[in-house]
Amino acid sequence: MPRDKRPHRPLSPFACLRGTSLVGPVRGLAAAVAAAVALASPTEASAQSSELLMKLNAPWARVSESSRSSTRLFTAYLDMTRPPQEVSEEFNQTTIYPGMDGWEAVAAWAEANGAMGLALIALQDSQVLGVPYGTEGVDPRFVERGLVALIGVDGDLTRVDFPYLNALETINAYVAADLYRLCEAGKFEDAFKIGVAHLRVLRQACDAVMFDEKYAAMTMLADAMSVHRDAIYAYREKIGLDLVRKLAMKEYPFLKATDNERLRRIAMPEGDLFVAQELIESVFGELGQVEEEKFAKIFSGMQAREAPLTGFGAVKRWERVAGVHGSLDASQLKLTSIYDDWWRRWRMRPYDAMMNLPTELSVVNPVKYAAVVFAARDIESLFVLRRRLVTEFCGLVAGAGLVGYRLQFNDWPRDIKMSYTQFFPKRFDFDPYDPEYGSMRYEYLGTRTKGVDSEFGRLEISGCLLYARNDNNSFDEPARHLPGGKIGDFFVWPPLRAVSRGQGE
Repeated sequence: MPRDKRPHRPLSPFACLRGTSLVGPVRGLAAAVAAAVALASPTEASAQSSELLMKLNAPWARVSESSRSSTRLFTAYLDMTRPPQEVSEEFNQTTIYPGMDGWEAVAAWAEANGAMGLALIALQDSQVLGVPYGTEGVDPRFVERGLVALIGVDGDLTRVDFPYLNALETINAYVAADLYRLCEAGKFEDAFKIGVAHLRVLRQACDAVMFDEKYAAMTMLADAMSVHRDAIYAYREKIGLDLVRKLAMKEYPFLKATDNERLRRIAMPEGDLFVAQELIESVFGELGQVEEEKFAKIFSGMQAREAPLTGFGAVKRWERVAGVHGSLDASQLKLTSIYDDWWRRWRMRPYDAMMNLPTELSVVNPVKYAAVVFAARDIESLFVLRRRLVTEFCGLVAGAGLVGYRLQFNDWPRDIKMSYTQFFPKRFDFDPYDPEYGSMRYEYLGTRTKGVDSEFGRLEISGCLLYARNDNNSFDEPARHLPGGKIGDFFVWPPLRAVSRGQGE
């Protein structure tokens, strides 16, 4: 799955607008609120911003400081030295491995920053990451280094940013480098002790309440799990039965005490709803009717800023929309129904019959409820990402279990059921893409090989295959791999990236 390398970028309030149509949700809810609030007096704007921050920070306020890991994690991050390359599409946790260009410098950087590994181990049992929204009460060093979640940058509420995600990406790169460095030295217990702690801290980050943060954290966690699969495969002859069994039976299954193989405890992002409510309220007057001039200025200004070629005559069009827009009460009810619909779907089985019905957002009248359409966040992509994350999770547990079986019996199991219970929990042979919530597909190859087309090129696979259905809901004769895609299957074992590098040969 393509990585979003800039999840912290300022949210684009008109990213989903096509031409001059009013159909399509706005990507940047907080930016839209800012555009609205900017028309108010400074006192009013300040009050609205403060109230919004209180709502966003409420989940962290209920958690004790000792159960939040962000302060201690960022304190350790401040002491890290710069990586040999800037973290980017070309240099990140999924591209680091022994044999890469510049590996010696990367390994030396990891070794020099062992304090971060110790911090991760100490923080792995925290309840949440808990990065506060805004800068009030935040350590000035964190603000200076961008270790913050900003709703309104430099007092300009039209700018929203999550620059702390950059720090997480650097920590991810460090962990991948140190995991491989320690494995190369034969220190497998130490390597996976840091690696598992890192997964648990990323799992804490997945509880962020804003969509863009949650999406970034879930992607990082999925990528980190894929790195673990790569490492287990690369060192499968050396890692040791006791360790790999412990990973599969005790460590990976319990990244968070309340999770199961479906990761059902990952909540839907709630913060975007608060921002949507602020936006809608900001364009209505005291009598509950749209203030046409403000409404037109806000949305035409957003359109002109984000899509300049569609801006001609936009003010007049938005004035006409304002004249027929629903009341504040009706708009708030419509917004509530949209989010209630998302909440119901989030808790359902992926292939429940209701999931095939149009969403509340998709059937909203885009003229009568234009403010709602532009304020409500379409989170469908998060459903897709959650399926990918669950597959990476279950594939990691199952892959470690398969290696344990092979270490015990010097061969891959002819049937994956032979590795249940003793080598990994049966419940993790789970395919979230299966309409019946069935198991993944396993194939023992014996002395045969099988060709697979992937983003890494054409690969010849030996030993065994384990793969999920993918978003096309069917097994496609394992000849093509594309995680989280509409074609091919989702291979989890062997990890094709490691195979493409020749790791473990």
